[in-house]
Amino acid sequence: MKSRYLFVTAGLLMLALVVSPGLAGEKFFTEGPVISVSVSGSNQFSPDEDAQLPLLIENRGLIDMKLVQLGYLTPDYLPNTARSVKVSLLPGNAPVTVKSDTQVLGILPSGIVEKATFDIHVPADAASATYTLTARVEYEYMQSYDQSGQDAITYHFKTVTEEIPVTVVVTPSVILAITDVQSSDLNAGGEGYVTMSVKNTGSDDAAHFALYIEPGGKGPLTPVEGNIYIGNFAAGETITPRVKVSVSKDADETQHYPLTVFGLYKDYEGQDAMTSPVLIGVDFLGKITFAAVSEPAVATVGKENLIHVTYRNTGAATAYQAQGRISVVDPFSSSDSNVYLGDLKPGESAEAVYRVEVNKDATIKTYSLDSEIRYNDALNNNYVSDTVKVIVDVQPADNTPTYLVALVGLLVVAGGGFWLYRRKQQNGRQGP
Repeated sequence: MKSRYLFVTAGLLMLALVVSPGLAGEKFFTEGPVISVSVSGSNQFSPDEDAQLPLLIENRGLIDMKLVQLGYLTPDYLPNTARSVKVSLLPGNAPVTVKSDTQVLGILPSGIVEKATFDIHVPADAASATYTLTARVEYEYMQSYDQSGQDAITYHFKTVTEEIPVTVVVTPSVILAITDVQSSDLNAGGEGYVTMSVKNTGSDDAAHFALYIEPGGKGPLTPVEGNIYIGNFAAGETITPRVKVSVSKDADETQHYPLTVFGLYKDYEGQDAMTSPVLIGVDFLGKITFAAVSEPAVATVGKENLIHVTYRNTGAATAYQAQGRISVVDPFSSSDSNVYLGDLKPGESAEAVYRVEVNKDATIKTYSLDSEIRYNDALNNNYVSDTVKVIVDVQPADNTPTYLVALVGLLVVAGGGFWLYRRKQQNGRQGP
């Protein structure tokens, strides 16, 4: 009789479960979310580097046991799911500046990995070593719940803050410190040298070190010698390279313009490496210029004339082996349009004498002729100056016939003689 009762009761329970499955719920047993943080990719960085540090945030929380039982309501939240997840990166003991704000990840179910990327800066004076940053992870999860009757649940969430260590390595590297930048024989529109002191302030001894110099943007400076091979460049060592650069002719000598300096080398692991670029400022003198400072020359039509022009070096450097050249156009012609002037220091002058013939039918007026100065700089580079204007005042020829000139001369002489004769006679009459 009793066994029959138990059989009927069990059957009724099974029927109730089939007819009303909502009366059977799930209850979970777990320790909650388990958060881990790791670096995605390399965790090695060089001093004086701006980089990104990608972190992988993983929830490894497991459900230890699930109980299905009549009368339970299944909760809407799994107790091993992290909610409202936020990640912050703190420097810890690392000489690192974190530039990024807190990253919001939202919901992080068990078994899911999310990435949070942080911008960091490693300062130039960071010593090579292993450092620990801190990833601060904040989240909440359903810790427990209370069931009221067969249709109501009250949830209890717990807020958690975890600080998880993140390991990074600052590797040995070469760091360039550049001082005492000087230019010599460098003028706008010419070429010259830039010298500098370059010190390896890093912790790595570079092998096969080569120094590279490039324009710093769209400035007027262009390296003529763009790289120098140094060889071994030990930590703490200083070198004094000299590089040739050119300056565009329209550059403003009152300004400093940039050059970019960096190095390529083999690092402590024998791998190719590059230093962080360093900007240096370079000054220079103004371009070599000339001016005609003499009075306008005078030329007569129909004759060969000597045109005297005084040139002055109005620039900031010496012009070596200067030569003047005048360009003649109709109604002028010349058989000797080049004149040697010699070396002209700033402010010095030299006179050029050109042989210029003026056509007899030339218009009587003032003309402007083009001239130029060809010269060498201190490095024996040859240049041609800007155009220097030469003013020539063309005047008419004296058309008085030659015999009339001679006759006038004879009359003057005769008149003078006659006057002396008369004066002598007058003096004789007045004597004793």
